[in-house]
Amino acid sequence: MKKLLVLLCMLYAAETAFAQEGGIAAIPDDSYYEQTQKQRFPVFGFFKETYFITGIPTNTSSVDKHNADIRFQVSLALRIARAGNVDILGTYTENGVWNVYDTSSPLVENAFNPGLCVYWFADPQWDFMFGISHQSNGYVNNDSRSVNTAYAGAIYSPVEQLKLGAKVWYGYYEHIPGLPHYFKRRGFGEVWATYRAFDNRLNITASVNPSNTFKNYNLEFNLSYRLSEKGTFLPSIFAQYRQGYCETLKNFNTYEAHFRVGFALELKHGYNSSIH
Repeated sequence: MKKLLVLLCMLYAAETAFAQEGGIAAIPDDSYYEQTQKQRFPVFGFFKETYFITGIPTNTSSVDKHNADIRFQVSLALRIARAGNVDILGTYTENGVWNVYDTSSPLVENAFNPGLCVYWFADPQWDFMFGISHQSNGYVNNDSRSVNTAYAGAIYSPVEQLKLGAKVWYGYYEHIPGLPHYFKRRGFGEVWATYRAFDNRLNITASVNPSNTFKNYNLEFNLSYRLSEKGTFLPSIFAQYRQGYCETLKNFNTYEAHFRVGFALELKHGYNSSIH
C-alpha cells in the first residue's frame, strides 16, 4: 500500500507539471454545468470497467494450463431518464472466469448482474449514487448462487485528476448449507481511489473491500493506458492484480490471487467512471 501511495504522488507531480503547460489541475466551478453535459452518462454506454484479460495465479508455485485463465467483464448502462443533474440508469454487467487453456476450455462461471441506478451529479466535486441490483451465476442445485443488494455511494473529486469513492450495501443471499454466508466474505462496503494522468490516457485505480469482521480484505489494483484518441470506443492496455475472496460467486469462499493483462474499452465522450 505504501508503494501505491508513493506511485500516486509521483504521478500527481508529473501530471501537475504537464498541466502547467496547458492542462487544468483544478475543477473550474464556473463551467461545471457545461462540463457535466459532456461527462455525464450518454443514452447508451459503459457503466463499470469493460475488459478482457488473461493471466496467472500468484498465490501458488505451480502455474500451468489448469490455473492460467481469462477474466472478462462487460458493463453497460442505458439512460432511462434525466432530471436536472440526476441520471436514472438501467444497468447490466456480465463477468466471468474462463479456463481457456485447460482441456475442453471450461467456463468456471459467467455471472449476470442487472440493476437500476440513480446517479446524482451534485456539484463540481461530489457525485452520489443509489441503486438496486441482482446477481446470479446461472447454475442449479448446490452450485447456484444469487445475491440481491441495495447500495448507496459517493465519489469525491478534490482535483480533476483524482476521484475518491466509497459504497455501502445491504443484501439478501440464499444461503448454501456447508458454506459460510456470502456477506461474511464480501462484507458490506468498499472504498477506492482513481487517478487519471496525461490528459486522461493513464488510469490507476485501487480498491479495498473488507470482510464483515474486517479480518480479511479483498484488494484490486487496475492500471490502463489509452492507445488511441480516435473513434467512439477507445482501446486501452489493461492490467489487473486482485487478491482475496469472492472473485466468482460459485467459489466465493476460496482465497485467490491473480495478475492478468489484456485490453479494455472506454467511451470517447460520456462518463468514464470507476464505479465498483
